[in-house]
Amino acid sequence: MAILHFSIAPEYNSVYLASRNMRDVPYDFRERIIPFTPDCVSIPCTYWNDGDTNFTVGAAWEIPMSTPPTFDGILNTPDKKLVFFDANEPEFASIPVPTVRTRIRVWIDHPREPENVIVAWG
Repeated sequence: MAILHFSIAPEYNSVYLASRNMRDVPYDFRERIIPFTPDCVSIPCTYWNDGDTNFTVGAAWEIPMSTPPTFDGILNTPDKKLVFFDANEPEFASIPVPTVRTRIRVWIDHPREPENVIVAWG
């Protein structure tokens, strides 16, 4: 499986990760650095006018990290894919996964406006 790299400057400074295109996303960043539900994870991003946020996405065995993740949880993935989207774009990246429940780990380099986000699945 290849590692996916992409950069984005979302207008509302967050990107959502789910198995399906959905509109009911967790958004309260005051309670958690990375809000989540069993069906969706909200990832903070750099404000769009300050530049892009760079994403690296891949299987956990392809992205070894030496620090604990900011987020570590299980995401329902009934379509066996991870879909990245924001408030304006219904899908700008996706990656297949082998199971209907997928462990997701996210590392960010800043708690409110990260420039670099790493997402490992599995």
